[in-house]
Amino acid sequence: MVQRVLRCGVNMASFNEIGFLSDELAEWKKNAHDAFSEAFTIAHRMNEMGMRMLWDLPTEEMTEVQVWAVAGYGRAIESFQTCILLAERGALAEARALARLCTEAAILTAGLLKIDGTLAAMHADGAKHKLKLCNRMLELNARIGDEKALARFEAEKAKVIAEFGTDPKSLNYDALARQAGLELLYELSYRHLSGNGAHATVAALERNMSADEDGYMSGYRFGPDYSDMRSTLQAANAAMIHLIGIAVEHLGLKSYDAETRDLVLHWEALREALDAPDSAQL
Repeated sequence: MVQRVLRCGVNMASFNEIGFLSDELAEWKKNAHDAFSEAFTIAHRMNEMGMRMLWDLPTEEMTEVQVWAVAGYGRAIESFQTCILLAERGALAEARALARLCTEAAILTAGLLKIDGTLAAMHADGAKHKLKLCNRMLELNARIGDEKALARFEAEKAKVIAEFGTDPKSLNYDALARQAGLELLYELSYRHLSGNGAHATVAALERNMSADEDGYMSGYRFGPDYSDMRSTLQAANAAMIHLIGIAVEHLGLKSYDAETRDLVLHWEALREALDAPDSAQL
């Protein structure tokens, strides 16, 4: 039976009514923090440090590359924060998708600051997406005869082709990560999460199914999950510690050198707990 819980005079909706938006997950969140305290502790430490660094990033006399790198830093830390918000509520598939986004932004930021030509490759990648969109919208609007829309998308397509040609190249994150020295991060926090969280794959959909003792899918489930909490937080934390190092080294934040070294020591001290296999119990 669906019930409402009365708290402090406020009629609170239950999990069965509004799912992961329910405040009924407050106790689950506390238990998650207790069970995975090392991972959450260092995550919050990195976030607090990362936010102080954010406000200290340069804003004047910047090169175009630095402008985009600062934007990449902001995107990465926002993805990291929302990953933690969802992980602590047990929405792990979505948390893993955001950990992957954090990693993607960290790799791009590193590429911009360390690899010549990344800025041009980034713009070409955006142009390729825009060109595909224009072509598809031209096809769809041709079917319904929307001349106004056709003219708009033809003009947009012509602008893209004039600057980037008819076949701009996609940005290869695998190759970029290798060049930037982030190959292991790419495998741990990007490729792995692509198949088990970020996309609607078999592995991702199995999260909403339950198996019997013989391993056959026999039912459905919807609720907070802790099955791979540890590896989810490890992927996000790995991306964030790399992002901090990149910003300190390449964005004029040398004043954070000592704190970064201490953070790395903290990371290494917790390494055994952070790298432990995912547990079947909370």
